[in-house]
Amino acid sequence: MAVQQIRYRGFKLYHENPEATRSMCSQGESFPTFFSPRTDRPLIIDCGSNIGVTMLEWKHRWPGAQVICFEPDPRAFRLLQMNVDKNDIPSVRCNNAAVSDIEGTATFYGHFTAGSDSRGNSIDPGWGQRHETGTHLINCHLLSKYLEGQDVDFLKLDIEGAEERVLKEITAHLHRVAAIYVEVHETKATLGHNSEERISEVLREAGFNVEAEQRDGAMSLPPSERQWQGRVGSQQAQLMGWR
Repeated sequence: MAVQQIRYRGFKLYHENPEATRSMCSQGESFPTFFSPRTDRPLIIDCGSNIGVTMLEWKHRWPGAQVICFEPDPRAFRLLQMNVDKNDIPSVRCNNAAVSDIEGTATFYGHFTAGSDSRGNSIDPGWGQRHETGTHLINCHLLSKYLEGQDVDFLKLDIEGAEERVLKEITAHLHRVAAIYVEVHETKATLGHNSEERISEVLREAGFNVEAEQRDGAMSLPPSERQWQGRVGSQQAQLMGWR
């Protein structure tokens, strides 16, 4: 599918999947507003950037923001970088990698063909291995390397089932984070290693006030995954933490 273009928040937004893009734009516009930066140049780390809708949202709300993006999906990353370059957006650094609890490579499960909906692609097979999914070898980085020695105004973790492992890897650095958003992805098969209850406890122990809301899975996964969602008991929650 050819690259298409729409306008979002005054920017050109390049994409390949109109349905997924409309859904992400709707979510971006209604993204929780519990975070207010303390400076006009907040440092934001966006893990799970996809094609860059949330990145554009940050730069619309806070033009001086410094944003570090992580997106492991190769097609989504190409569009993410295009959305930075074509809009000539300053102070955004894009990493074609997943954040994880290892430094190296990992198998990535999902849909990788042209125009496919990359929402839900994951390094966790319990979340990413669904109907007619393929695999791709991707790079992984320790998020702690990007938190060490600096204060982070806002951290977003929307990493499709890897939330708990990453939070445990960065526990010693969470005191440097002023506010955090975690989208928790659970199935019956992943509850043993990725659960809203344990993630909430990690955040509270790190000193965050935590509020939880259930997410509408229909808005964050391709329509073709409805049967899969029911079969595996998938649930999504958004956790908002502030100090």
